Amino acid sequence: MITIKRLKELIKDLPDNARCFAYEGESTGINIYDGNNLLTSKKVWWIDAKDNNKEDTYTEGFKEQKE
Repeated sequence: MITIKRLKELIKDLPDNARCFAYEGESTGINIYDGNNLLTSKKVWWIDAKDNNKEDTYTEGFKEQKE
C-alpha cells in the first residue's frame, strides 16, 4: 500500500488538469495522464499501490508513452 504522505509527495507537482483513475489488474495503482484520453496522451504517470513494500512508481516529470 501507499501512505497518504507519500501520495501527496508524488502528486504535488502534477498539473491541475491531469486526470487519473484507479487500476487493478496485473498491477494495482493510480494511472495519471495529461490530456483528455489515456490512449492518446503522450504523458503518463503511474503510482503503484500494491500490497508490498517495493515501490514501482514513476513520477519524475511525465514520461513519454511509447506508441
